[in-house]
Amino acid sequence: MIALATGIYPTLSALELMLYPPSATVIANTVAELIGTVEIIPVEAPMTLFVWGAQRVVPVRLTSLSITEEAHDQLLNPIRAKVDLSLAVLSYQDLSIVGRVFFLAHHILKEVMATTNISTVCRTLERV
Repeated sequence: MIALATGIYPTLSALELMLYPPSATVIANTVAELIGTVEIIPVEAPMTLFVWGAQRVVPVRLTSLSITEEAHDQLLNPIRAKVDLSLAVLSYQDLSIVGRVFFLAHHILKEVMATTNISTVCRTLERV
């Protein structure tokens, strides 16, 4: 029912929100600034995980996003869009503790996969 009323606008909004911190945080920081409190640490956007199958789950930062709405319903809600986005994989130095756990799991799995490849190459060389 919501899709009929709004098209794909909620989905496009969710993609765009990966670029920004929550509005409540921005408002709270603005109020703190107005009463003279200085915030030294910049507000972070929410952590985004890129899931490319069960074996590849990595924390990423959305570095660019372009949305081209290609078709609309009679209420001008988008019903078809082209989305181009670029992601940068984050590593240990870029992440908080929670993010490091995700990256470490990805890193360990990558080491396991590389070891599997080495053993496959060795078995192939033994046959030659």
